[in-house]
Amino acid sequence: MQTPIERFFSSGLRLTHLRLLAALADLKQVTKVARAFNVTQAAVSKQLSELEQALGTELTKRVGRNVVLTDVGEIFASRGKEVLRQIGYAQRDVSSLIEGTAGKVTLGSVTTLSHSFISNAVTNFITRAPQASILFAEGLLDPLLNSLLNDEIDLVIARTGTKEVPEIAQEVLYHEPCVFVTGTQNSLRVHGRPLSAHDLAGLKWIVPPQESPSYKALALFMEKGGMNIARDAAVESSSVGLNVELLSKGKFVAILPMSYAYEYAARGRISILSVPPLDTMREVVLYQRRNTQNAAAQLLADCFRIEAENLTSQVSPQVELDDV
Repeated sequence: MQTPIERFFSSGLRLTHLRLLAALADLKQVTKVARAFNVTQAAVSKQLSELEQALGTELTKRVGRNVVLTDVGEIFASRGKEVLRQIGYAQRDVSSLIEGTAGKVTLGSVTTLSHSFISNAVTNFITRAPQASILFAEGLLDPLLNSLLNDEIDLVIARTGTKEVPEIAQEVLYHEPCVFVTGTQNSLRVHGRPLSAHDLAGLKWIVPPQESPSYKALALFMEKGGMNIARDAAVESSSVGLNVELLSKGKFVAILPMSYAYEYAARGRISILSVPPLDTMREVVLYQRRNTQNAAAQLLADCFRIEAENLTSQVSPQVELDDV
């Protein structure tokens, strides 16, 4: 025999209940929720009361003029948002199959992004829109954004945000700092404290291209440590594969996105230095034109959002850092 709560979830729960709790969690006032749904405050209060009666517990409490969710209400709202998000994805998938989302999406990316992140999102996209195709281009951020503005590229994935451009929407997908790495044979040990920029002085650096935001961030880091990026740079390269080869064979130091650093450190190719990460380069950002009408591009953007959610829900593998 079902309990009242089991009976409610199996036959009484409606999407309007989920939308109500999700809206209350975000807006915190019945008046704002009523305005958002274009209904009366009484209608919102009545539905909330019916919901609490069905569950047999309070979902909200008043704190001044605001409505604050109880612990049960927080769980309900949080899980409800997940359900609503999945329903949104299902709606887009069904529409894609019925309407036949097709055509070509041109995707631009900088070289410092995880290939597995991009490939997982692209694979999901091709599964969901089998009639579509993708043209992929790697490059520096500024030229890619110019191509986006000129309608030559549909989406751009890059590291860190740039100045606001009215025609381009920027959306942070997830956070991943760049960490400092060296070859396994290049021992850098300072007992009793983490390494600092000063400890890296006198080394030869592999640096990003001068036009990239990561070059500017690294130059600022080195300047604070008494170094000069123009003087200490031995190699300027945007190729992660080449940089790892150089690190494994010579006494260089460089920066790598954390995902790449974990991967190659686990293989024994490099060591991750216990230097505070380069936090100014931690945001992975999706760029797209605000007025885009490309349904396939919107579906690909959704696939990147899904993959970003998967990444943020995973625990990074434990990799032994260079001793300090």
